[in-house]
Amino acid sequence: MREKGQLIFAVIILIFIFLLGGIIIELMPSEKLLSRRLVDSTQAFYLAQSGLQQAIYFVNSDPDLKTLALSVRKFSDGALLSYTITENSGRFISNSYTSSVSAGEYLVAVSYFLSKINSGGILVDYPVYRIRSEGYVPQVSKYSAKRGVEIYGNNTEINLDPFKFAIFAGNSVNFSGNAAVIEGERLSDGSFDTAIYSNGPIGDRYPFINGTSSPQLGKDIIENDTTLAMPVLNEDYLKKTAKRQGLYRSGSGIDLNNVIDFAKQNPNWYNDITNTWSTWSLVIYIDGSAEMSGDTRFQGFVIIKGDIKITGTGNKIKGIFYASSLDSIAEGLSIYGDPIIEGVSLCESINIRGNSTIRHKKDYIEKVMNYHGVSNVVQATKTKFRVLSWQEY
Repeated sequence: MREKGQLIFAVIILIFIFLLGGIIIELMPSEKLLSRRLVDSTQAFYLAQSGLQQAIYFVNSDPDLKTLALSVRKFSDGALLSYTITENSGRFISNSYTSSVSAGEYLVAVSYFLSKINSGGILVDYPVYRIRSEGYVPQVSKYSAKRGVEIYGNNTEINLDPFKFAIFAGNSVNFSGNAAVIEGERLSDGSFDTAIYSNGPIGDRYPFINGTSSPQLGKDIIENDTTLAMPVLNEDYLKKTAKRQGLYRSGSGIDLNNVIDFAKQNPNWYNDITNTWSTWSLVIYIDGSAEMSGDTRFQGFVIIKGDIKITGTGNKIKGIFYASSLDSIAEGLSIYGDPIIEGVSLCESINIRGNSTIRHKKDYIEKVMNYHGVSNVVQATKTKFRVLSWQEY
């Protein structure tokens, strides 16, 4: 009886093992099924990639594109590509056309936004596109495989490196006298960033540059380097803004004091009680040459398309100063007093004499840039789409 019981128990165990093995074999996908899943997944990935390429084509073809909805959907023996575009101006474009047979379908969404990035040491709003593309096999409504890819990129080139220096000269810089003070941006450790950059020569008589009369080439000053070019301003926007504000003038020998006095009459711009400016929105645009003297103060953007001569004492300009040629003759200005230009000075040729003081202040530059939008200050150049980041999700 004992041997009979052991035999029955052994048979039960064998039957259990056979049943369990059958269940496992039944649940295990076949090699053919695994291969099919791999093929479908790969096709879905390539469909997502195809959607990306198609979206990039639309971005490159339409520089004003703001959003895009794009899809390829199968029908009978073909596929229908459909898209809707919204441009920055609000213009809406919708179209569709048939394409060749597709192994599946894809859906793509493109969105445009401004992202804070560090460009030339200045934090600015920079245009960025996000493209999300999803591939489906065999179709969106009932798929066996789905793959998604997301990229970020841009198609805009903005040259902001010149704004990182206290003085950026397109041609040359000359100093007469040793009392001027030029300082780059003060760094966290107390030292200074590069103060002067010049495409051409800088005179051999140096004033106090970054706290020393013996500045180091390549560190405190950079000369005879044509790597960077004068930034190209968005002339159309800036001129229209100055005209709208009543701060546009044309001619020779324009008195900047009169233009600034006109701006001070607007209580939304200037507080007479505290003698302070309450906005960074102002743009002075002079189509010609100009002069500035006395203790006149201004903050914002000053553009001189000709020569300018600055004399007198006091805090002259906070913000961005852009001129074809600058001749600064300071009379009795203390080198420890208010600077003539606090922000950035960009000129083709600069001749600084006496006790002029120019300091780099990136927060002032950012205030002007952020108010107007960087692409309204500097002419943006459209380029082919460049991928900044890629990820699968």
